[in-house]
Amino acid sequence: AVAANVLLRDFPDVVQKILIVDLDVHQGNGNAALFQGVEQVTTFSIQCDGNYFSQRQESDLDIDLPPGVTDETYLATLHHWLNRVRRGDAGQFDFIFFQAGVDILEDDRLGKMSLTQHGIARRNKMMFDLARDLNVPMCITMGGGYPKKDWEPILQAHANVYIQAYDYLANHYDVNNQH
Repeated sequence: AVAANVLLRDFPDVVQKILIVDLDVHQGNGNAALFQGVEQVTTFSIQCDGNYFSQRQESDLDIDLPPGVTDETYLATLHHWLNRVRRGDAGQFDFIFFQAGVDILEDDRLGKMSLTQHGIARRNKMMFDLARDLNVPMCITMGGGYPKKDWEPILQAHANVYIQAYDYLANHYDVNNQH
């Protein structure tokens, strides 16, 4: 929220409309509350409907999925709503924040969702594709990740978000021409 407000305040000629996509297992209720009624920011959150730890807020787009949801349902849902964003249903954006929570992982102690590492990688690619298709810069932020016993699956999922972003940029953009 702080970064979004700074962009809107300090770069009004470049950034006039921001999309925040919160894909942590919990609702993005902080951003929802802070940006309620702010037309320059659209908040979009997919969360587990059995995993609210604080008061629910109203995002511009809230999608509740059931506990135990797997790759297939999660990714089909995300695909549907990202296509709506791609079509311009929520307007045009100048910047995207992607809250890349990994507590949706089946190995997470608190998440209550059951995505695999491969499912999270597919989610990440869908977000990278969205930014590319809209030709909009994106900031990726970490979120969630609570190990049952072994830290490795959680740390691997966090690291993979950024490794995947690097690989995606290397394969889809000519950094010398800055496209």
